[in-house]
Amino acid sequence: MRSLKLGFAVAAVTCALSVTAQAGSCVRVAAVGDGLTHDLAVIMSTHGLANIIEGKGRTGKGPVHTKCVPSTFGTQCTSWQNACN
Repeated sequence: MRSLKLGFAVAAVTCALSVTAQAGSCVRVAAVGDGLTHDLAVIMSTHGLANIIEGKGRTGKGPVHTKCVPSTFGTQCTSWQNACN
């Protein structure tokens, strides 16, 4: 549960500090996911990203990028994508 809260907190900060991609209509959105395995961490971060984009009323554009690193109890992945109105 702590990891989920941390993921949402990081995603919220990232959204607040997001860089405008195209003339104010697109932003870069990111989400963090933790898991005991690499595959679980990827699923958590990509599904979290999709939920955040949908919650903002935007549509994902372009590929979803994901970067994973080992963490204390498994793997931590960050996924990001451009999201447009």
